[in-house]
Amino acid sequence: MKLMGAAAGLSLTGASWAQNGAYPSRVIKIIVSSTPGSATDLAGRLVGDLLFAKYGQSVVIENRAGAGGVIGMQAAAAAKPDGYTLTTGGLGHNVLPPATLRGLPIDIPTALLPIAQVAEFVNALVVRVDHPANTVPELIEHLRASKRKPLYGSNGVGSSSQMTAELFAMRTGLKFDHVPYKGASEALVGTANGDLDICFMNLPPTLAMVDGKRLKALAVTSAYRARQLPKVPTMQEQGMADFDVTSWLGMYAPAQVDPAIIAQLSDLIVTGLATPEFQARIIGAGFEPKLRNAAQFQAFSAAEFKRWSEVAQQAGIVVDYGGK
Repeated sequence: MKLMGAAAGLSLTGASWAQNGAYPSRVIKIIVSSTPGSATDLAGRLVGDLLFAKYGQSVVIENRAGAGGVIGMQAAAAAKPDGYTLTTGGLGHNVLPPATLRGLPIDIPTALLPIAQVAEFVNALVVRVDHPANTVPELIEHLRASKRKPLYGSNGVGSSSQMTAELFAMRTGLKFDHVPYKGASEALVGTANGDLDICFMNLPPTLAMVDGKRLKALAVTSAYRARQLPKVPTMQEQGMADFDVTSWLGMYAPAQVDPAIIAQLSDLIVTGLATPEFQARIIGAGFEPKLRNAAQFQAFSAAEFKRWSEVAQQAGIVVDYGGK
């Protein structure tokens, strides 16, 4: 998909972003390791619009979902390191899989270089719209009274969706069966249809189904209320002390890309997404603006990998990779 018209009318014109080098001189491809409509997909399309607005070059979004994001990341890592293939990523793809899965076919932390962080977002605890529970305590009581083992869904093994649900299980003592889906949309539809008891899912792909009364949001997982769902309380406000989970997203490039191109893209993304036009679009998509340049993003990613690796080890959530 070429992102061309969405950038029309923005202040970020090619003339105002004149540059010295020849890059880019042709189409840029952004590989998204998840399905259309997912949080990483939405972030990739925002950055695609920004790149088009600056460079006047078409940007193609290529969705390569599957295997918890590994398929797309492998494709990106194998691309020629010339700056014309980029990829989206974040906590759920670049940190949690290597922290929770043994035997991955790609060394994610070294195969992909952080360019810039774009945003952070919360997960929402959702149930079907006619679920009898309207609060987290009511949900816990309902699940404990169930005569069968409840099901939760996620958008893949090692995703932030799964890790948040596992944290909820640990904190409540509830036992769940995990149903991994290929993407966020499928897990949300499964929840809306009553195939799943609960789902902790990234807010951006969840928002439309909550607003459309197809899902009921009982809580958000951050320490703060999401501005998009101001009436939905946090987990902490409902008795889950210290329950604070946020996810984050950014842009990456294959290893060995020229540091000058990384620096150029990092500056463009951080500066461009800080403009009022893109700040409004980031918020409208369900994100919180959170920008870090390449150096800051590299350090932050390393710290997050250390944090979640320790959590996974302590919780016993380290398994052999079973991707396809």
